[in-house]
Amino acid sequence: MEQEQNKPVKVETPPPTPPDLYDGDEEEDEEDELNRRSEMPFLDHLEEFRQRVLWCLGTLFVGMLVGFYLNTQYDLLQLIIKPVAPYLKDGKLMIIRPTEGFMIALKISFAFGLIVSSPVIIYHFWAFVAPALLKKERRIVFPLLFVSIFMFVLGAVMAYFVTLPIGMAFFSKFQFASTEFMLTASSYVDMASRMVFFTGVVFELPIVILLLARLGLISPEFLRSKRRHAIIVIFIISMVVTPPDPGSMILVAVPIVFLYELSVWVAYVVARRRRNV
Repeated sequence: MEQEQNKPVKVETPPPTPPDLYDGDEEEDEEDELNRRSEMPFLDHLEEFRQRVLWCLGTLFVGMLVGFYLNTQYDLLQLIIKPVAPYLKDGKLMIIRPTEGFMIALKISFAFGLIVSSPVIIYHFWAFVAPALLKKERRIVFPLLFVSIFMFVLGAVMAYFVTLPIGMAFFSKFQFASTEFMLTASSYVDMASRMVFFTGVVFELPIVILLLARLGLISPEFLRSKRRHAIIVIFIISMVVTPPDPGSMILVAVPIVFLYELSVWVAYVVARRRRNV
């Protein structure tokens, strides 16, 4: 009995815990990022936002000045009317008001300045938003930002090279013996700018559907069930943003309907991957 009591007692140590599925350094980085988000006071956020907005506006203003100078020297309006020049009389537009030429120059200068300053605007937008995102969130948002820019440019290019020439060729044929097709500069610039911008925005539809599908807020079944309603809404919006004629409405609405069908397919792919995970 005494020998048994004098035997050393073995203390069993618990087995080592398996490593976590996530890297500890990554968790620490996320905690540090969350702490950084709460460090800056609200007024400092406003001050940073104000400075970045001033940088963007200053770059836009400088770009507008450069665009105004280039427009007076090289007539940038020729680039805008180039896709539809074959359908214009002598390849020129009409100006019927004294201030029309100056207003068109301002619009062209603004568009030029916006294009030139867009890299600076995108940089300051990302620099302001990125610190508020976690590392895994930045991995998702950063590629989507560039894909969104690409889709917008793709839509604008399609409107410039495809929609505008087809529309002008279609409408220039509908003339009477007692009329002559003469397009004013202001009406064409307004129509072209609205069509290019709206088409670029509409090309973002698959990106929006992708985000909603990833969040589980929308399903391909829902999109299929609302297809008829969506087509009606698409034609109504196209009628509002385009000149008041059915041809322009159709030219804008048909690509949007195609994008809607593409969005249905994107939602289906995302939903299938979510089920397989």
